[in-house]
Amino acid sequence: MRLPVSTAATLALIASAAACTPHTSYVQTDNATLGRVVVYRNGIAYYERRATTQGDKLSLRVPADKIDDFLKSLTVADAKTGEPVPVSFPSRSVVAGGHVDMAIQLPDKAHRDLVLTYVTEAPAWKPSYRVVLGDDGKVSLQGWAVVDNTSGEDWRAVKIGVGSSSALSFRYDLHSIRVVHRETLRTQDSFAKAPPLGGTLLGGDEGKDVVLAQLEDLDIPRPVGHPDVASARRDPRLDEERVKNLSESLKKNNANLVIEGYADVGESEGDDKARDRANLLRNQLIERGVAPGKLSIAVRAPVAGQKAGVRVVETKLPPQSGSGKPDEDNAMPVGESHFESTTAMTVEKGTSAMVSVMQGTATGDVVYLYDAEGRNGDTRYAFRSVRFRNPTTSTLESGPVTVYATGRFVGEGLTQPVPPGATAVVPFGLDRQVVVDRDDKGGDRMSKLVKLNRGVLTCEVQHLKATHLRITNRLHTAATLLIRHSVRKGWELTKSPKVVERLGEARLFAVEMGPGETKSIEIEEATPMQRTVDLRSAVGIDLVKVWLQTAQADAEIAASVGRVLELHGEMARHEESIVSLRERGNEFRTRADELQRQIFELKLIRTTGSLMTHLQSKMKETSQKLQDNTVAIVNAQEKLMMSKVKFHDQLSDLRLDHRAAAKVETGRRPGV
Repeated sequence: MRLPVSTAATLALIASAAACTPHTSYVQTDNATLGRVVVYRNGIAYYERRATTQGDKLSLRVPADKIDDFLKSLTVADAKTGEPVPVSFPSRSVVAGGHVDMAIQLPDKAHRDLVLTYVTEAPAWKPSYRVVLGDDGKVSLQGWAVVDNTSGEDWRAVKIGVGSSSALSFRYDLHSIRVVHRETLRTQDSFAKAPPLGGTLLGGDEGKDVVLAQLEDLDIPRPVGHPDVASARRDPRLDEERVKNLSESLKKNNANLVIEGYADVGESEGDDKARDRANLLRNQLIERGVAPGKLSIAVRAPVAGQKAGVRVVETKLPPQSGSGKPDEDNAMPVGESHFESTTAMTVEKGTSAMVSVMQGTATGDVVYLYDAEGRNGDTRYAFRSVRFRNPTTSTLESGPVTVYATGRFVGEGLTQPVPPGATAVVPFGLDRQVVVDRDDKGGDRMSKLVKLNRGVLTCEVQHLKATHLRITNRLHTAATLLIRHSVRKGWELTKSPKVVERLGEARLFAVEMGPGETKSIEIEEATPMQRTVDLRSAVGIDLVKVWLQTAQADAEIAASVGRVLELHGEMARHEESIVSLRERGNEFRTRADELQRQIFELKLIRTTGSLMTHLQSKMKETSQKLQDNTVAIVNAQEKLMMSKVKFHDQLSDLRLDHRAAAKVETGRRPGV
């Protein structure tokens, strides 16, 4: 982007020498002047020179270490017409004193003005920004580029530009003469040929999947509610620690991972059990922070010598479950930029200059940013930040930002690359005026029945992560709070404030806060999991209860499952009644013991009369109540036993296969 900038505002020479050691030579031509230099961020610079010739030759002296860049990028054109001029040069140039002397042969002897352009190695320029806060929803934005002249020549009256792009740059040898070796053939008599040397064929590992971990069946921790939770053969804390260590290792692995489930040879319902083992491990890895999008499940047929259990395999294949599509937004912003002064300037060799690359007004304001995820983030307080929109058609490169208000310095920050028209939020202060109390929770919500057989329920659940924020604005003025929250691959937002900006995994949510106001914000994410639970357990009952409240289930299936829940409720009521009756019986026994002791004390002092009669009457009444309570407990236990028989009988009759389960899905799906 070209911006009109005055010479005075454009250049401020830095008195110290450039950080890089200047070269002792540069490209020199007969009667040529340097007119334009554009320095790029990928370690190269574009040079434009004007040369005047009186004959058919143009002499050049090129530094030997720049000859390859020079030859692969050189263009020669007529300055008036812009037409390219064909050139030739000696194949073997003279190297002397670190230079290559070249004589470019022009097509004819004529007086002409030529434009030479080429690319050569140069230090990258460094960006720096100034933001001056305004009170009208505007900010003044200045951009500066620090350019180092290490070319070995003075840039006098030269137009300086800076830029960046996704263009690749490399070295390539075009100067050396390349001879291709060819085989010499000759006529000769035929002789008996010896056979080729034999060898042993070895199976290589190239392209094979890499096994990262292997767990036997009883090494996989079972969560509460799983039908096999009581089958552990050792302290489950050892298995929990092993899975925890595995998850920490896999979080650092960016490859796609397959969790292979295995069953023993001849094991009944082997596929279902192998799938359950793989899902058990996958669920626990997700709960410990491994991205769901890179974890997929594979059920392997029984393999001779392979025990029941799981293997974690690193593979080059894309994931087959979860969110397998790549997240294109994870990359940093890609864009090009070009800023150039319209007036010529001088930068002497061995010095650096600050070049003004932009100056103008941008839409912006002061906001607060809550970032608990960044390396230097804060979980308690929000950062005071400047928010502005890039007003140019070029990407603003990553660099430091100094923030000023009217006549004063207020802070510094660092920005990531800002594409054209995009909004940047740069924290510059931590004044502790916006306070955040954070609470993270998790849970499961059943979304689909997969299989139900004899009380064992296989279902798809939405595994939930909920972040609850209680935000207090201590300011006496209104404030805008932006909450940064990353949604990792495989997770989807189901509840959140308004999303105002998205960059890769990160979302920015906007919350408007009044003076002294406190608000509660909830951010909820979900990812699909498959779980196997015992419907007799509290976990299984709770899942089914929520599912019946939110699902659009088949009426017959819903009625059958509802009957199971009714019987479970009856059992719970009978159990509560028994507990209550036993507590009441204990109270009667305590009272009976007290009365017995009082009657005994009266007998010791040989006291009779109305008091003794009253105590004996109360004793008889309490004994009768205790007896009636005991009968009530027996009756309640009988009712509980009958309810249990009906409950287990109903569970035994309740079956749901995969085909029936396909139409039993929740009407509530996660979505942004």
